[in-house]
Amino acid sequence: MPDDSLKYKVEAVRTLTDMFRFERFVYMGIILLCLVILLTTVAMALFGGQESISNAAFITTMFGSGGIITSMTGRLLHMWNRAIDLMQPSAPDTKP
Repeated sequence: MPDDSLKYKVEAVRTLTDMFRFERFVYMGIILLCLVILLTTVAMALFGGQESISNAAFITTMFGSGGIITSMTGRLLHMWNRAIDLMQPSAPDTKP
C-alpha cells in the first residue's frame, strides 16, 4: 500500500512539473535577462566612469533587476516547495 501511495505522489509531482514547464522557463528567462542587465550596469559603473550612467538610472536598474530576480526566484522556489509538500506524508489537519 505505501508503495502505491509513493507512486501516486511521484506521478502527481511529475504531472505538475510538466504542466508548469513553460512557466518555469519564462521565469528562468526573465532571471537570466535581469542578471545580464544587472551585470552590464555594474560593468558600466565600474569601467565607464561617471558620464556613462546617471545616478537615477544606475539605482533604478540595480534595484529593479535585483528585485525582479528575487521575485522570480521566489516564484520558482514556491513551485518546488509545493511539489515537495506533495511528497510529504499527510498529517492530520489541525487547523481550526
